[in-house]
Amino acid sequence: MKKKLLSLLLALCLVMALVPMTAFAEGTSVDNWDGTADTSWYTSAPDASEYHISTAEQLAGLAQLVNDKATPVLFGGKTIYLDNDLDLSGCQWTPIGNGSNFGRYFAGTFDGQYHKITNLHHHSTGDELIRNGLFGVVSDGGTLKNLLVIDADIASNDGSLLAGILADWVDGGTVENCYTSGKIENNVGDKFVGGLIGQCTWSTQVKGCGSDATVISTESDEDHVDTVGGLIGQWENSADSSSITDCWFGGSVSCNNIYSAVGGILGANFENFSGNKPGVIIKNCIVATKNITGAEPGNITWITAVVKPRVTNCIWPDTPPDGVTLDEEKYPDNKGNYLAVAKLVVDWDAGTASADPTFDQSSCGTAVSNFTSADVLAGLQTNAGAGVEWVAGIGHPTFVWDDNNIPADYTAVDAAIARATALDSSLYTNYSAVEDSINSVDRAKSKAQQTEVDAMAKAIEDAVSVLQYKGADYTKVDAAIDKANALNKDNYKDFSGVEAAVNAVVRDKNITEQTEVDAMAKAIEDAIAALQYKDADYTKVDEAIAKANALNKDEYKDFTAVEAAVNAVVRDKNITEQSEVDSMAKAIEDAIAALQYKDADYTKVDAAIAKANALKKDDYKDFSGVEAAVKAVVRGKNITEQSEVDKMAKAIEDAIAALEKKPASTKPGTSDKSPQTGDNSNFALWIALLFISGGAAIGTTAVSRKKKYNR
Repeated sequence: MKKKLLSLLLALCLVMALVPMTAFAEGTSVDNWDGTADTSWYTSAPDASEYHISTAEQLAGLAQLVNDKATPVLFGGKTIYLDNDLDLSGCQWTPIGNGSNFGRYFAGTFDGQYHKITNLHHHSTGDELIRNGLFGVVSDGGTLKNLLVIDADIASNDGSLLAGILADWVDGGTVENCYTSGKIENNVGDKFVGGLIGQCTWSTQVKGCGSDATVISTESDEDHVDTVGGLIGQWENSADSSSITDCWFGGSVSCNNIYSAVGGILGANFENFSGNKPGVIIKNCIVATKNITGAEPGNITWITAVVKPRVTNCIWPDTPPDGVTLDEEKYPDNKGNYLAVAKLVVDWDAGTASADPTFDQSSCGTAVSNFTSADVLAGLQTNAGAGVEWVAGIGHPTFVWDDNNIPADYTAVDAAIARATALDSSLYTNYSAVEDSINSVDRAKSKAQQTEVDAMAKAIEDAVSVLQYKGADYTKVDAAIDKANALNKDNYKDFSGVEAAVNAVVRDKNITEQTEVDAMAKAIEDAIAALQYKDADYTKVDEAIAKANALNKDEYKDFTAVEAAVNAVVRDKNITEQSEVDSMAKAIEDAIAALQYKDADYTKVDAAIAKANALKKDDYKDFSGVEAAVKAVVRGKNITEQSEVDKMAKAIEDAIAALEKKPASTKPGTSDKSPQTGDNSNFALWIALLFISGGAAIGTTAVSRKKKYNR
């Protein structure tokens, strides 16, 4: 480590410590609060020993009272209690105590009661000496305690030499149980810049404090060098009781000047005013961040660079920040890491300070890789000072009162998550909202943000409470209904069971009621399974059978096909088998249609014809009637036309019966007149003639037949 000590910087520091600051204050003006300043809480009781303030206006009134050039109120021996969290709303702030350690400083006790002052804003430019922090100067036993300054925004680009978030300068005072966060930045150099306090002098004690501040020094000109510390920029003119104990830094520091001393706890302690100063006690402190960088890594220390090291039981990172390399040739004593504590060897004549390579920094504490380990916390607890209680914090140990860095209680969140994850996400339509609320859980919240954590738990619970089950799966129900609808209810004896099961379907069931929905589907299926078809219609069969039975089988050549078709009838068919039943009827009908009647009986016809043929038509006056009757015979008649056939026979018989014989031949002169009736005298003669004529006829017939067969 090599630090250039600029004569201007040292001279200014000397003047600050020994010369009344009023000499520098002449011609300066005090910045005013943008809002109002309320001093009535004091002016109404100026002799009181305690005051309680609860508004930003009253806090601004405190600054006005202390900064009053004519009659500054130092509040020595008095205590001011802050009873409420305050928000300074980002308006330009005038620090409390804008003078020096000789005047216009705060000398009382300010007890924040662990309340927060948020959005402290102070931006200044120019050459004037302007204080920057919440408090400008605290001196003469002044005490700041139990106070948290959150999200500060300070840009100290003015002529002041000191800049800190809580206080610019604490001289012989006490800072206890305080915390800062936000940003403090100097872009013009020539300052002691700290995330908690810019500079401490004399017997000041800083204990139980922490900071997550971002400390920035951008000036790179070697004639305008800053000294930068995570907690405190620089300490001078130490006393035996000067101390920084039980403190931590978890923010970030960056510095662009290669000659600047940069430290995680304290930037530097040069003790330039005399050679017999005891130095600053730094005990049981932890730098719980690696985010400390500078233009010259060799000028960076995790804890501090001091002329007289009084550092014990401290903890720091065991490796440098990512991207920072300390080459062994250039930094042989660093062993690849920043020095934790550098013992400075100051050459006042040359204006330089360098690290004593023989100093063994292991006596100052331990380098660790895990700030959350139980060993780290146990070591801090073991070496803690009176009234300090270390506890596990977010990323590193902190103090029991530090709600901003103690993890919030996630019990309710974890319970809500357990309840949510125990659910079957596949059952819900909107489970993504639950997942979103779980995924939005921020595990880095502090105890001070417990309401936000509780809100996370509530968000999960609310998302769970509005979960909507997915609708039950009605696929089986719909399939069963489709099956039922596809049926022709007219085919069944009683379809009402199916209709009742379909009508009993309730469509608003959710997935947890799936068994009920499945039961609905089963009820429909069961009702369908229980259906009984109506009997087939045997009307046509019965009609066909009746038709067959009405027939006289004896009239037909073969009646067996009809009988077989009738016997083939099956009586237990249902309506779905109607086609089979209709086929049975058709079979009977077809068998009937195929019946063939027996032929009619032509015996009588043949006998009549034979009789007619036996007659000699020449013997009759007119034989044409017989011939016509014979010719009228139709031969193909069946038994159902027997009467017609019989009529044919009768017609022949009737024609034969109607024949009239021709009269017999007579000799000439013989009378052809018949004897008169009653003329018995000629009866014998008639008999004789009859036999004679008969014999002649027989003879004639015989002759005729003989001629026929002799042809």
